Amino acid sequence: MNANEVQNTRHAIVIGAGLAGSAACHRLTLRGWHVTLIERHHDIAQEASGNAAGIYMPVLSRDDNRTSQLARSAYRFALQCWEQLGGIGTAFSGAACGVLQVPRDAQRVALQQKFARQANFPADYAQWLDQAAASEKAGVTVNSGGWWFPQGGWVHPYSLCQALLKACGDRLETRFGHAVSTLTQADGNWQVCDQLGAVIASAPVVIFANGMSALTFSQAAGLPLTAHRGQVTLLAEQLAPPSKIVLCGDGYLTPATQGFCSVGASYDAFDDAQLRSDSQHENLMRLKLLLPDWQVDPASVPLAGRVGFRCVATDRLPLVGALPDVMKQPDRATMHGEPQLKDMPRLPGLYGLLGYASRGLIWAPLAAELLAATLNDEALPIASELAAALDPARFQLKVLRQHKKAHS
Repeated sequence: MNANEVQNTRHAIVIGAGLAGSAACHRLTLRGWHVTLIERHHDIAQEASGNAAGIYMPVLSRDDNRTSQLARSAYRFALQCWEQLGGIGTAFSGAACGVLQVPRDAQRVALQQKFARQANFPADYAQWLDQAAASEKAGVTVNSGGWWFPQGGWVHPYSLCQALLKACGDRLETRFGHAVSTLTQADGNWQVCDQLGAVIASAPVVIFANGMSALTFSQAAGLPLTAHRGQVTLLAEQLAPPSKIVLCGDGYLTPATQGFCSVGASYDAFDDAQLRSDSQHENLMRLKLLLPDWQVDPASVPLAGRVGFRCVATDRLPLVGALPDVMKQPDRATMHGEPQLKDMPRLPGLYGLLGYASRGLIWAPLAAELLAATLNDEALPIASELAAALDPARFQLKVLRQHKKAHS
């Protein structure tokens, strides 16, 4: 099915009701699409999007690399999207309280101070504060100066997903408690089936927004995604430093909500879904390094929190767009010169919104907008070279180019 036929049909299935899937539903229904959202759990945001609080902030780099350019666009678009929903703290839970990011050691502090003198960021985007100003902003002594992001803050992901899906109106149909097992093609549509082979829904477009679970499908099994365990510690408010902003260093601390602060998050290679005391100890020790006057003994803190698994691509950027057909080789007869993304075989009608790692809050709105614009044959919201950096076929293209170079 070509792009015009897809646009005329304007019906998509989204698999996964976390931040990625909820944002996809929102951006597509805004354009008049009918969307069927399928979720294996009986509620939204039950996996990587299920933490009590997620932080959002820009990503800075001294060379303004591709990741920081993309993250800057994503951050600004997320703020715009949330304002259109009704605003943080109104349409969904959270606070634009500001984020203070403190470098991990003296060497990095010196590098960031030099960078700050050369950079020319708008004051409402990023400011460098010395230790005294940073501590005053935080309301607690921090170990060095740091970057202040006035528009940053924290969000309750569940309530954000709720707000996004509520805004979809009657163009959204939901199927909770349905575990998708297979996808098959029939009459130009993809049939999404359960373990018994029963068809849950059928549409010309299917969007994988289900994190690591996407790899259980043969159509997405070749994508270079890995799971990284993340344990967040819930620290009782009376034990936490009295900060009203988000503090961020090697780890992070959110302001208290419902009696607890979130402290996180571990980054583990193992797959233990249970809370671990060693992961909590690491979280709290990172907090002590950030806040030298915080005197609570980590060993005395009750084990509490949540474990989730981040979906991470090998280059740590999201996968946004049409999925490659890894079983097919490009038609070399149609290629002229170095292989390009347009030469890569695709699975017609299958798309991905995957690999958001630790930045789902800011990646989700822009990634969904990029995919929706593509499906609707509109101008892209970011430069084409930045969009290409998110293309799910970029990994196969790299291999193809290396192979061609080795045999030229």
